[in-house]
Amino acid sequence: MKKLVALFTMLAVLTACGGGGGRPSEDDIANALKDKGNPIGASIPSSAAADDAIDCIAKAFHDSDLSDDALQAIVDGDEDYATDKDDAEAIAGLSDEIIKCATP
Repeated sequence: MKKLVALFTMLAVLTACGGGGGRPSEDDIANALKDKGNPIGASIPSSAAADDAIDCIAKAFHDSDLSDDALQAIVDGDEDYATDKDDAEAIAGLSDEIIKCATP
């Protein structure tokens, strides 16, 4: 249950992040999610997500309808980014995929 709470917390944090310029790679996204200095990475307890789960989540983000700017916001840890309606819907649509990634 703690894993799911952490992942949904991460989704909430996504709505407050920002960036700009080209679609980041899966590796860039995964590194940001693993970085405890990044606001989103810091929202994921280390006990809640193994590297393979985070890599899975990064792939889901990369392959999703999230805008390049929203993904860059994750990578940059930009807390001032305001998502638009399309990104908010894309984030909501990722819930099932993220749960699959977090479920062994």
